[in-house]
Amino acid sequence: MPDKTLNQKTAGPAESAPPKPGPDASKKADGRPTDEEIKKSMIAAITAIDKGPRAMQMYMEMCAKCGTCASVCPVYYGKPDKRFNPAARSDLIRRIYKKHCTASGRLLGGLAGAVDFDPRDMDEWVEMFYECTGCRRCATFCPFGIDNSVLTRKGRAMADQVGLTPPTMKTVVKVSLATGNTDNASPEAFKEAVKFLEEEMKDEHGVDIRIPVDKTGVDYFYVPPSGDVLVNPEATMGIAKVFHVLGMADKWTMCSRLFDGANYGLFTGNDAHMKADNKPYVEEAKRIGVKYMFMGECGHAYRIMKMMMEKSKWWGDLPFKVINCMQWTADRIRQGRLQFDKSKNPQPVTYHDPCNFGRSCGIVEEPREILKASCADFREMYPNRAENWCCGGGAGLSAMDSIKEFRMTVSGVKKLEQVRATGAKYVAAACSNCKRQLTQLMEHHKEEIEVGGVHDMLSRAILINGKAANRRQ
Repeated sequence: MPDKTLNQKTAGPAESAPPKPGPDASKKADGRPTDEEIKKSMIAAITAIDKGPRAMQMYMEMCAKCGTCASVCPVYYGKPDKRFNPAARSDLIRRIYKKHCTASGRLLGGLAGAVDFDPRDMDEWVEMFYECTGCRRCATFCPFGIDNSVLTRKGRAMADQVGLTPPTMKTVVKVSLATGNTDNASPEAFKEAVKFLEEEMKDEHGVDIRIPVDKTGVDYFYVPPSGDVLVNPEATMGIAKVFHVLGMADKWTMCSRLFDGANYGLFTGNDAHMKADNKPYVEEAKRIGVKYMFMGECGHAYRIMKMMMEKSKWWGDLPFKVINCMQWTADRIRQGRLQFDKSKNPQPVTYHDPCNFGRSCGIVEEPREILKASCADFREMYPNRAENWCCGGGAGLSAMDSIKEFRMTVSGVKKLEQVRATGAKYVAAACSNCKRQLTQLMEHHKEEIEVGGVHDMLSRAILINGKAANRRQ
């Protein structure tokens, strides 16, 4: 099945090969579609490109095979095999499109780069599309602007249509749709976690700092990734402290049923799941009556809410605006409304630009403003901002422990080199997926480097009643 240690072969499945043994097309095994059903579904999805967005059609026609995308790809950097070349991966779709949608492909076949789909290659197809981190670095540098991540998502969507999404990804989506969060946490568990965070903040500052839950008639509905409450909670503590200092403790809320902006429908390519995961949060924001859906440190969650849902009006005109916590906090710092003791963060600190924030949403300066205000020794990675390298766990790969070796020794190699070059002892990353990947990367390579969020650093240094946190280990 696709969700296994990745095959390291260099040959792509669309290349000519001797006939392969395969199951009888009239039979199914364990609910798997027949070969005939798979082929029919895949060809239908690819030929639909011909009537779809013009950009996708151009991606089918314009690739010059110049190699630029490979030269800037974190996966290809980690293992420069043909299999990991973004253009070669996209050719899995491009060749079949040429076969069925172009005159030259129908007439000349392989001479025109056209190859028909072989359903016996399906498992390898899935593996290859789940070897792409979806970072969009290729699109940043491609002379034609080809975004191979769009074709990766198309390939994953086709796999999803025939039920071949990797098991881990299937489970995450199923759990999120059923419970409202990717950690399968109950409202009661969430409330206990919040109570614990409030106790921690009381110990740190000697005053009550609240995290409001299930309030109505407030201005802000805070939607973080669930990891920023259950796993790496300092970012949420930082948010709570900012509202407290600003005298706005009664102006915001979290929801005990909906506290996870993570949306893996983006990663599996299933638009219906992506929208189904999104809608309850929109309805809750309406019910509460907020002015702002206040997104946390999660780039893909913010991208879906702001750049897709709000911009494309999935649910019509909204009575609230979608904003991001880092932009909001940085604006308050510029206004001089927050003060810090940088000595609380004396270690060298660097910032990893999550791909969705850096390349897809343009949020690059604000996290740096927060870190520079709260840290004594901030250092940049190079390149950075929209040109920064992916952590190696993007597009949901960080959730797949079955491919951990690939993430540690292939897709994450360049990021490890970047971090080491800074000499930093703390890497801030505004993304739960990045945090998980970077933490595992540091542990795997035995680096004594802490990984956390941006508001984590703020939480340790912000002054409340003139004093920073008395922080326990």
